[in-house]
Amino acid sequence: MRILMAENDRLLSEALGRRLTDAGHAVDVFATVADSEIAWRSTSYDLSIVDVMLDDGDGRTLVRSARAAGLRTPTLMLTARDEIGDRVAGLDAGADDYLVKPFSTDELMARLRALRRRSAEVTVTEFRIGNLVYAPQSMSLTVAEGAVRLTAQEHAALDKLIRAGDRVTPKRMLGEHLYAFHQDWSDNAIETLIHRLRRKLSKAGATVEVKTLRGLGYVLCETGE
Repeated sequence: MRILMAENDRLLSEALGRRLTDAGHAVDVFATVADSEIAWRSTSYDLSIVDVMLDDGDGRTLVRSARAAGLRTPTLMLTARDEIGDRVAGLDAGADDYLVKPFSTDELMARLRALRRRSAEVTVTEFRIGNLVYAPQSMSLTVAEGAVRLTAQEHAALDKLIRAGDRVTPKRMLGEHLYAFHQDWSDNAIETLIHRLRRKLSKAGATVEVKTLRGLGYVLCETGE
């Protein structure tokens, strides 16, 4: 997933960023309302994490502005104040959930998974194509009823491709989904990742392949199509 994090506590944002990146997500971190708003309006995010207190203002203003612009990204707000009025104000601004500092990183990850489950895009609990079965919530993949182990990044790539159905996913779009703004990536990195995914599917005996449409991108389809 591509995640926007508006957080001005550098130590916290670095810790959360590492945890999310290790889970296979691309995380863009900003400390101000202004920078976060520019990124939110120009990039397609799957989730956002917004602190109430940012360097140049109130995170609730950021969420309110995003909602007014029609951005429905599931949003978790963070705050150091555990008062009902603050939580109500955040939810009324358009946040979907609220978490009070200090918090457990495991709880934050669980809340993000819950937000993702509730979003319209992921109502499907299971994807089937050929002899491949992919469950996004548990990040489990089986081929011919046998479990296939993928890295977090391989899972993220498969998730993007399988949700696209028969639509082509351009290499640039895949790269932007897998890598944050501060991460350098190249066409070779995407090609290497797709090669690893192809090899694992083939080794497992999948009747599905990642097909390259030269100059266009990638599509997941049954072999022989």
